[in-house]
Amino acid sequence: MVKWFNEQSNVLKFILLILPVVGWVCELILRWSAVAEEASVKNIVVALIYTFFGWAWVLGLVDAILALLDKKLLFQ
Repeated sequence: MVKWFNEQSNVLKFILLILPVVGWVCELILRWSAVAEEASVKNIVVALIYTFFGWAWVLGLVDAILALLDKKLLFQ
């Protein structure tokens, strides 16, 4: 899932991440798929943070801006 997301255009990434519910679901899928690919401590901690605090919309907004600027997501 992470590979597919990174191959998308910056505008599509931004749109997917900026929508309130869709953005949170995308973040959850991306973070937990990163854990499934590589179960490092960093990936697990970031996935847990996004699971419990990602709904607060601040983390999703930061990721949306970073995706628009053609960078990877925060802590990825």
